[in-house]
Amino acid sequence: MKRYSTTITTFLIIILIALLGLESQGVTQTKRHTRPKGKTPTPTPIPVIDMRTEANQVADQIKNVTRFLYIYGKIANGLEIAEGDIKNPQTTAAVKAKIVAKNTEIKDALVTNINNLKIGLDALARKFQPNPKLTVQYLKLSYAVEEASRAQQLAMAGRYDETGKSLIALVEKLTDTITSMRMQ
Repeated sequence: MKRYSTTITTFLIIILIALLGLESQGVTQTKRHTRPKGKTPTPTPIPVIDMRTEANQVADQIKNVTRFLYIYGKIANGLEIAEGDIKNPQTTAAVKAKIVAKNTEIKDALVTNINNLKIGLDALARKFQPNPKLTVQYLKLSYAVEEASRAQQLAMAGRYDETGKSLIALVEKLTDTITSMRMQ
């Protein structure tokens, strides 16, 4: 029996040594060899474009057009009433002549004021044009200039309601321009 217990003891020692050897190999196998890391390149941040000056210039144009729209409504209403007076058979020829002269003067001033708005918008668009960072805004301003031209043509034709709608579309285009500046 002694021989049996020595054999078992020897066998257990061999198994124990084998298990310890396997365990140490397992530790070395699961251990990761880390390489020293170099500096990871940081992504270059997207530069923020400061467009506050340009946005303020567009805001000034919006203010100009909205001030004009406030006055325009009263003027257009007065022109339409005066045209109705001209068509009235009870109005004398002398009064009609005065109304026509005054309407022509007011209409010319109206067209001139719309032209002045257009000139201001066009000047601003020309400032934006050479700057490649303002390409989108330049195009939007160009559409606003086109809308101002359309409003001017409608006013010359005496189509005052459509002129007002065109002026409102002009403000919308300017608002789109300033909104596009906030997104960059």
